[in-house]
Parts: sequence; structure tokens; C-alpha cells
Amino acid sequence: MAGLPKEEGENGVVSEGPIIRTEDLPWLIGTVEAKKGRFKFWRRSMERSRKLKWLLVNTFPDESRDGDAGVIPISPIIIINSSGPGRQQHRKKMISLWEEDRSCMEWLERQEERSVVYVSFGSWVSSSPIGEARVRSLALALEATGRPFLWVLRSSSGWREGLPAGFVERNMCSGRGRVVCWAPQTEILQHRSVGCYLTHCGWNSTLEALQFRVRQLCYPLAGDQFVNCAYIVQVWKVGVRLNGFGERDVHEGLQTVMHDHHMDSRLASLHQAAFIQPPLPPLLNHFLHQLQPPPSIHIH
Repeated sequence: MAGLPKEEGENGVVSEGPIIRTEDLPWLIGTVEAKKGRFKFWRRSMERSRKLKWLLVNTFPDESRDGDAGVIPISPIIIINSSGPGRQQHRKKMISLWEEDRSCMEWLERQEERSVVYVSFGSWVSSSPIGEARVRSLALALEATGRPFLWVLRSSSGWREGLPAGFVERNMCSGRGRVVCWAPQTEILQHRSVGCYLTHCGWNSTLEALQFRVRQLCYPLAGDQFVNCAYIVQVWKVGVRLNGFGERDVHEGLQTVMHDHHMDSRLASLHQAAFIQPPLPPLLNHFLHQLQPPPSIHIH
């Protein structure tokens, strides 16, 4: 079994889950040989996991109801406290591998509430398949929307070469947009001025967006991001998938995600279930109980 689909189509991977297109399967990246190699790795990992007594998964309990008895979905692992009613919460110092440009926080303070489009494709940008042409298209599309935007675009990724001439300076001078190399993402996502998040749908970024109840504009790039996107759009219905970076694609995507009047209630319900003191699943309780040392035996 090579893992290459014999025909294109859509399939439901799990009951009550999203419909996944064959081209969105996580291992179908790169050349034919690369796809075969990734599929072999995935298969080998799954076979090895069957020998484990326990497998803890950083996900929502309801998403794994049909899983194996030894698979324990634990509540999303988060660092920032979001127990209060609002998005502007207590912040803790986060450790970052790259220096953050905190001037963007001052810029956010000057923007209207829920007006900013936050754009970031995560830390894995140097090898992800966007390219200069699509960076240019997205830049022009963001300008055409007339909305304020904050775009995280690392200079070392090579993507900046795709930006139109004068794009960074023009938008910085007008105050309409900012392009930074790296930013404090959790602080940005909980800021009052952020209206939506244009994301690659990496799992950590997805959890952070859900934690702070931010609508998502999805553009998955590789691996599990396509499956994450399907949950965001089809199952949880707290985001919209972009088909491309053309002006019409971005405009229509933003219109849909920003004007869905029911999305806030869905985000609130999901946030309550996943982040506000969710009960420990019975299996996790059983797992924790087994970790406890046996009672000492006293011989008189």
C-alpha cells in the first residue's frame, strides 16, 4: 500500500467528522516518492502506537469518541489564562525563539474594535509552499480590502521578496497596515482590535484562536493543517476557507467570516466546553489513578 489515492474524491474519515478531500490527506506533499515515504512513516507510527497502553492527545474529548479505548483526549494544553468573560486577559511572559516586534501592539491600540485582519502562517515559513507570486497577490488583496492588517512575515523566509515595491513603507506611513518579522501572537489574538485571523491552521495556532474566540480565515499549507481546517470550517463553523489570495477570494472570505452573526455564539460555546474548567474524561481519571504508587504494605 503506497498511500496514493487511485481517484479523487471526498470522504468522511470519522463519524460526525468533516468531509476530507483526497488531496488534503496529510501525507500527500511533494513528489510521488516523498508522498510514499510520508505515508510509510505515518503507517509505521500508527502500528507502533497500537502497542502503547496509553496515548494522550492534546485535543477535545468529543472529537475522539470513536477512538481506541487506550486513546485519551485531554483538554487543550494552554499557557495563557483566559478564565474571565472578555478577550483582554491577564498575560504571562511567553518564551519565543525569535525576537518579537512589540511596536505592533502600540499600533493595535490605535485601531477600532474588531477591525484588524491578523495574518500569520506560523513558524514553519521557510519551507511552506506559498511562494513569491502568492505573497504578492495576498499583499495586493489586503490593500484592496481597505481594512487594517497586521502581517507576520519573517525576513529570513524569502517571502518578502514577493511583496510589491514600497508595500511595507506605504502601509506603514498611511497607518493602514503593519508587516513585522515576528509578534507576540497570544497577546495579539486577545486584543480588542483583532477581528479575524488569516491562518495556516497549525494545531497550536488553532487552539490559540479558539481560546481567545477569534474567527479564522483558513489557508492550510501542509500536513494536518487541512484536517484542522476542515474541523474549523465544517464541524465547529468558526471560520471560512480561502480558495486563493486573489482580491475577490480575500474580499469574499473576509465578508463572510466578519459578518456571520452566529459565529460569536459558536465560538463562545466551543470555548466554554474546551477551556472553561472542562471535566476530566473518565479515561484520563483512570490513567491518573494508575500513575499513583501502590499503597505501602506494613508488616508487623
